[in-house]
Amino acid sequence: MIGAVSILALAVPATVSAQAAEEQAPDETGAAAEDIVVTGYGAQNARAVAAKRNAEQIAEFLSGDDIGQQPDYNISDSFRRLPGVQTVFDEDEGRYVGIRGLNPNFTFGTLDGSAVATAERGNRQLNMEAIPTTAVKRLEVYKSRTPDIEGNAIGGTINLVTRSAFDSPGTYLVGSAFIGTGDSQDVPGENFGRNSDDGLNFRGDATLSTRFGPDRQFGILLTGSFSRKRRDQERFNPGGYALTGGVPVATSLLYQGYPNTVDRYGGTAKLEWQPDDTLHLSVGGTHFRQDDHEVRLSHQLTPGTNRTATGTNTARIGSAGGFVRFNDFPIEKPLTVVQGDLAWKPGEDHTIEARASWSKATFLEDSNQLQFNLPTSAANAYDYAIDKGIPTAELDDASTFLDPANYAFGSYNPYRDDSTDIIREGAVDYRFNADPGDMGWGIGVGGKYRENERDFDTQQQIYRLAAGRSLTLADVVLPTDYVPIFSNYPMLIIDYRKFDAFQSDNAGALVLDEAATALNARRNDYVVTEKVAAGYALARHAGDRHLVIFGLRYEHTDTSIDGYRVSGSTLTPLTRKGKYENFLPSVALNYDLTDALKLRMSYAKAIGRPNPSELGANETLNQTALTLSRGNPELKPRQADNYDLSLEYYFPGNGGALTFATFYKDIQDDIFSATVGQTVIDGAAYTVTQPQNLSGSRVFGVEVGAIRNRLDFLPGFLANFGVSGNVTWLDGRSELPGGVRFGRLIQQPKWQFNAALFYEQGPLKARASYARIGKLYTAISATDPRASRYDTGFDQLDLQARIGFDRFDVIAEARNVTNENRRNFDGFGTRDENYFGRQFWLGVAFRL
Repeated sequence: MIGAVSILALAVPATVSAQAAEEQAPDETGAAAEDIVVTGYGAQNARAVAAKRNAEQIAEFLSGDDIGQQPDYNISDSFRRLPGVQTVFDEDEGRYVGIRGLNPNFTFGTLDGSAVATAERGNRQLNMEAIPTTAVKRLEVYKSRTPDIEGNAIGGTINLVTRSAFDSPGTYLVGSAFIGTGDSQDVPGENFGRNSDDGLNFRGDATLSTRFGPDRQFGILLTGSFSRKRRDQERFNPGGYALTGGVPVATSLLYQGYPNTVDRYGGTAKLEWQPDDTLHLSVGGTHFRQDDHEVRLSHQLTPGTNRTATGTNTARIGSAGGFVRFNDFPIEKPLTVVQGDLAWKPGEDHTIEARASWSKATFLEDSNQLQFNLPTSAANAYDYAIDKGIPTAELDDASTFLDPANYAFGSYNPYRDDSTDIIREGAVDYRFNADPGDMGWGIGVGGKYRENERDFDTQQQIYRLAAGRSLTLADVVLPTDYVPIFSNYPMLIIDYRKFDAFQSDNAGALVLDEAATALNARRNDYVVTEKVAAGYALARHAGDRHLVIFGLRYEHTDTSIDGYRVSGSTLTPLTRKGKYENFLPSVALNYDLTDALKLRMSYAKAIGRPNPSELGANETLNQTALTLSRGNPELKPRQADNYDLSLEYYFPGNGGALTFATFYKDIQDDIFSATVGQTVIDGAAYTVTQPQNLSGSRVFGVEVGAIRNRLDFLPGFLANFGVSGNVTWLDGRSELPGGVRFGRLIQQPKWQFNAALFYEQGPLKARASYARIGKLYTAISATDPRASRYDTGFDQLDLQARIGFDRFDVIAEARNVTNENRRNFDGFGTRDENYFGRQFWLGVAFRL
């Protein structure tokens, strides 16, 4: 393993002999085994260097407190510190992981080798928000593929490795506790579901492992964590733009505030048995959960059609309306993984491994949505200007826009969105003389079966105001003088508690539209079941300087869709099926040019399975236009030919490394929605629109990395500094329907950069971490390039300092020190200005 280090093991300052780490025998993952608890930044880098050097694939590793004690809230945040790995953020936190410029849908994720469920609505993006960095001891990213690795990995495969009781010879107990605060606290936060507003943040965790029984052959591991983070998010979201005399006029100006409290908690329990060096059995469960207690407060100014350009970047808006909206978002995101593992060496050259797992993830959003509307009127006329892509409005007279009595009840539509993913998986692998470190010829064979069920259940209630009843925003307004970003006026906010009281005190004032509600209870419900049977065979030859692995993987996939055909208010149950099979060859060569210089080359074919929404979206009939839109269970997966080349130089004693990697991915059968012909239903011919395998894309990239654990060529105290950094350059091209080409892939930046400067001297340790991700497109239009949307470049600086006192460390952290915000634009102007502030933490970590 890449180290028996827990990410909680901060207490005892220590150094590691990188030479010793290099000489340790690698385990089945190709990472170096270690038995020493280490906390220093340089020591953590030495572990990563040793693991990368011994890996049989092109891979990256991050272990120890490099992930547990950076100011990272979750696992996704930590992955962005690795070369060629990109974290896709939601607000101020990482949510998904993309590899080498590809959409996170193309990243396959596992926990200790078992597939992890994800309940993200309609896609395959692995949501790891609920997993804190203290849940694992190591992150692994496999960028190249050998036959024993999952085929659904065009981007790559990530694996989260949990701690084992056999990482330590005896009882092991570590923990930490932090308090913190954020400086984004301006949005009024007390409202329905939120009895308090701003306050201190805190987090804590603990890990306990021990061995017992005869010869200490049994082990038990227990971990637990809890965190609470409060912060406000301020957003400005102009709608799309329409040209008025050459001036891009925003079709709406939406001002929003999101006060939120995020609770995360969970842990791991694992029972292990290792009677000798030839047998290891374990059974365990991991459960983590994230609960958001958020309200979304919205106030929108909507221009009418009376618009006139008055200058190069100015216009006169002769009339306008708007709305005020309230949503509460009590979102629940639990994740559970239960698994059992067997590793057995019945003979010197024979290895058998077996694994069975069950994983379940849920995304439950149960929201109240209430809106009051302001009619379009000349009383809300305003002067419009757009400067550097930021639109602003100066009302002639703000009294109408700011008078809550002018906003009439518009809609009350509480809804429930429940998405569940369940994975059942089993796998068996056999290797003969094919473990890391074995010399000469060896073989490996294995099989896997996985059943994946995605259940989408949505419903929405429709309420209308009863005849003769009236309700305005003035009846339920929350008094406040809060002025949102990029606005000159106070924001009108709904106090949902008053609306709740209104419903209780005025029975019959709101009437449920039973027909519309009944239709909404099922019209978007469907279940996608995917069954994958896979098998592989590989051959391996290792010499003093070379390693060759080649072979073939076969995967057979059956899909079944249970849903509905929606025609007006009529729902007809439907079941549709599809299947496909893939043969996935691969070959990898590692060659030691010298003792310090390693060359790697590989080729592998991989696939990218269609998203559940592309497979299973319900059929919708338009009986007037005679059109039918639907998902397509007969979709084939995207296929990619992946070529990799890596050159790696390792400093003596694993004290650092210089790496250069280049890759090329040629992706075919990309998926787009298109009109595909006609079908006859009840005697009428309907034009069909559904997802199709229509085109392709490609991406070429270069990754350069450097680590130097100690600048020992500098004099005096300067020698105690260390540095690490990596830069990735990506060049992509999308081929869109109609022969249109675009010089990017969605979510692909041109440049990505990470750097860290750290210092270690006696009890003092300090680190500055900087990350930059360049401009990337979030949506690409095949018809109008100006409609394509992109995130501007984003820089983030995080700081950490520690002082060690025997068995505990005092730690201070600061996140997003320079108070950067995220920005999204199209070809006319901004679409999203997102401010979330900085976070500061102070805590203590201990080891007993």
